[in-house]
Amino acid sequence: MFTAEIPQINTDQFPRGEERRQMAFHGESLSPIQKADAAIKEAIYHVLWEDSVLRALEYYEIDVYVKNRIVYLNGHIMSATNQSRIENAMRSIPGILSIENHLVLDDKLTLEVALSLGALEHTYNCKFFIGASHGVISLNGIVSDENVKLLAEQCVAANLNVRGVINHVRFAGSEMGLQGQAFLQPTIGAIIYFLDGVFGVVKQVVINPYNRCVIHVIIQGQFSNQRQDLRSLSIHPSQIPEKSVVVPINLIRYLTDSSGFLTVKSAETTRYKDFNPLYFTAPNIDWASPYPYGHQDVLFTVNAEELENQASLDPALPQMAALAQPTSTPVDIVALWDDHGGKIIRIVEAVM
Repeated sequence: MFTAEIPQINTDQFPRGEERRQMAFHGESLSPIQKADAAIKEAIYHVLWEDSVLRALEYYEIDVYVKNRIVYLNGHIMSATNQSRIENAMRSIPGILSIENHLVLDDKLTLEVALSLGALEHTYNCKFFIGASHGVISLNGIVSDENVKLLAEQCVAANLNVRGVINHVRFAGSEMGLQGQAFLQPTIGAIIYFLDGVFGVVKQVVINPYNRCVIHVIIQGQFSNQRQDLRSLSIHPSQIPEKSVVVPINLIRYLTDSSGFLTVKSAETTRYKDFNPLYFTAPNIDWASPYPYGHQDVLFTVNAEELENQASLDPALPQMAALAQPTSTPVDIVALWDDHGGKIIRIVEAVM
């Protein structure tokens, strides 16, 4: 059995979301310890399902990883009470050496976020109202202007355990808006279908670092060009080249852990763009990705504001834009950063 004291998980050795990216054994023989680990994992999910409260509230929010009979728990749950239910349920399982618990509690996270917003409330004489649902923070209240609204959003997103911020804060003179896009986190490796049955696989996601929400999905697959004869390609599908496309998150109409469905056909290329790595950058190595993503799963769009600052210092920079022509009609100017030199090395036009 395991000790009552549950140590912190080593996130360098077992990054968050690792369980969702584990490769299955395809007909390979398992060692005795691997069989034991698999049996423990199955038993854990069984006892969690048997608890009616955990089945209704937490079952699908917990990732279980077992190695050498040590259990690693990742995910977001609602409360300390439910955490106790999880631990008590697992005490009946033989063979577990210890548990490394990295579960994030909504009630604790809410308190942390409220404390972090205290300085803003004092400075701008306002009050924020916070809700949390498995790590997703909803932010409400009325402030003096849009700048305070954005400051609050960024303040909440600075908490590394926040999965995303849904900002419903209003400012003076603004009207009550309609409910925005649902919070979606496509699973890496999930299959995404277009309306016409063409599909691809989620390779990466593009995240807004100021609210930690997914804004685009990078999908890899065999996508036909809008100008190609689809009938001939249906006869020779191997002629369709594989490529990656960037799809706005608001085009996803239904999503599960393993699949999703878009609101557009694959030939509607004006609704999405070909992926061009020049228009995106990887997060800094010290930036913590929102659960369940790892660092390699996430990209940012290049910061246009930084481009303006650099261009004002070096008027010759805009002439470098010709070095990287977009694959479709551009709508914005962005900069490509040199992570080592800390400066712009190329100016390009964005596709978003």
